[in-house]
Amino acid sequence: MDSAGQILRRAGLRCTTGRLRILEVLQKAKGPMTHQEILAAVEPVGLNRVTVYRALDAFCQADIIHRVEMGDRVWRFALCLYEDAPYCHPHFACRACGRVECLDFIRVPRVNETRNGYKIEEQEVYWKGLCSKCAANLS
Repeated sequence: MDSAGQILRRAGLRCTTGRLRILEVLQKAKGPMTHQEILAAVEPVGLNRVTVYRALDAFCQADIIHRVEMGDRVWRFALCLYEDAPYCHPHFACRACGRVECLDFIRVPRVNETRNGYKIEEQEVYWKGLCSKCAANLS
């Protein structure tokens, strides 16, 4: 995986200490993180919530990260593994423990054009159910 600095430079963004740290946190994350989770992870560096929000917004606009909302009105952020690929991936939310994860081993074709004049600006695919751990606990 590229370093945080390489990712920022390739996207044409400034390599500030805060941006580097936020990207490093997302690189180490096991799944999409909320703004609050990211803020808690970078708190020792001294970043405030507005700085984190602005950085996340810049990363989304540069297609470095994607954001997903799983029907609970909470945005979660994760690195884009396939920025220029003709496909994306779905997300999974466990209804029991609340864990959200990228299912990046499943490829969903990106839809860029449709009939009847619709213009697709964002594509989100998510599934809800029980993660393997919670499903095993039901047995």
